[in-house]
Amino acid sequence: MDATVDGLKTKLQDSQLAEPIPKKRSLGLVDLPASVRNNIYKYALDTELVNVGEPNVSYTHSIKDGVLQFKASRSPFRVQSALFYVNKQVSKEALDYFYSKNLFIKFDIYSADARHAKTMLEDSGLLFSTASPDSLDNSKQHALELVLVEKNSSQKRASVMFPAQYLPRLVNFLSQASQTTKSWAPAHSVFINLVNTYNFSVSRIQGDLLEIFRLLSNLGGATVDANGLLPRYAEGLQANMTAPSFTADNWLKAITELADLSDSARDNGDDKTANEYSQTVVIALTYGYLTQPEALHTQPEEFHKAVQRLRWRTELGIGIALSLLHRDFTSANKTWLFNTPSPQSVTAARDLLLAEAAHSHALSLSTDSPSPTDNPWFKSLPVELIPPNKLTWFTDLERAQTWYALGMVHAALGENLFAAGDMERALELWGDSDGKEKVGNAFEKIRETIDGQREAMFKGRFGPGSGLNQAGRIARMDV
Repeated sequence: MDATVDGLKTKLQDSQLAEPIPKKRSLGLVDLPASVRNNIYKYALDTELVNVGEPNVSYTHSIKDGVLQFKASRSPFRVQSALFYVNKQVSKEALDYFYSKNLFIKFDIYSADARHAKTMLEDSGLLFSTASPDSLDNSKQHALELVLVEKNSSQKRASVMFPAQYLPRLVNFLSQASQTTKSWAPAHSVFINLVNTYNFSVSRIQGDLLEIFRLLSNLGGATVDANGLLPRYAEGLQANMTAPSFTADNWLKAITELADLSDSARDNGDDKTANEYSQTVVIALTYGYLTQPEALHTQPEEFHKAVQRLRWRTELGIGIALSLLHRDFTSANKTWLFNTPSPQSVTAARDLLLAEAAHSHALSLSTDSPSPTDNPWFKSLPVELIPPNKLTWFTDLERAQTWYALGMVHAALGENLFAAGDMERALELWGDSDGKEKVGNAFEKIRETIDGQREAMFKGRFGPGSGLNQAGRIARMDV
């Protein structure tokens, strides 16, 4: 061996003087993709998932200064609250996920007797919060505040916080109490106030938190704060809750008014608001058949016809509103689907795919298609609750208008072969009514585009379905 003691000492000294090799930093939570972090938040913060397999919670109560206070056998929500304190980024993401996913509702009960509040909370299964009344009063993160007042009582007897997925329990309890004792509902008033929307669409917030209240009637009073809601929505909800009883005609009248407001917004060029109103109509129709199926299904044929035409009109309006939001962009950028994705193209792809689905829904209704693939009722209702439909409830011109609208969206998505077929069907059904020339011109432009793409289609670079597939890929991007 050539190594000597002196040589080894020299090498050892040189190694000690050399720069230390930096250690690789371990992978942190913020280094993970946003989709992975959201999946972690899901299993750590979703109040339903964290309770899977856990034993039931039992509660004990006490009364202090006339107010109910509760203790639980275990934490009602075994969420990983330590995520709220990791760092600024994780804390913000975790808190946003926690409150927006669970959409907490603060529920205050005013009554002459604390025992009335205790019975209501126990029987409706809403004993979720064990925080002190003062802590709940100071909370500002929840989505909705609901106050129930018995006979103008000024004494608050209980305050609890619970996730919105349990709201139907409470509303069903109130509805049953009203039906069991005729004097119950007139002796109670409700006050509803939307506190936080978490940047969700208004229609979603109304659907998740407020639409279920249409199940109630004959209340002594109902006050819905209109702040943050679509105009006229609060007034219609209040009218439903204070009407002597639920009637199918009043229900349909209130929802038709929302559809009229959607059309009015679209006529004024406010397509975003028009879409919000249309989504609200769809949600209201669905809730109606879920909560009042017997009352609605026993109506005469003219009622069912009005419902189906309202749904057709609404689905068509949703598609038109969404497509108009991006018509200038797609017209000026014919190859937008195959350019480098931008925030605008991602939004356009998402909205146009929703528009294509909405027009397909409208077409399914107007043609009375037996296939559940595109029928919108099949997506949200059990088969036995779906309202009846007939082909004769729609005219050929209405079917033609639906095909035309679908064709325009297919063209915007680069599906010109599909669009040409849509336009051809529209022309066949249009008859001599006004507007046929517009359809013919659109058909000619689409055919010219197809002629220009023949070589690309022949080589397999662009064919039927490629535009929809590319739009789907873009829509899933986080740009």
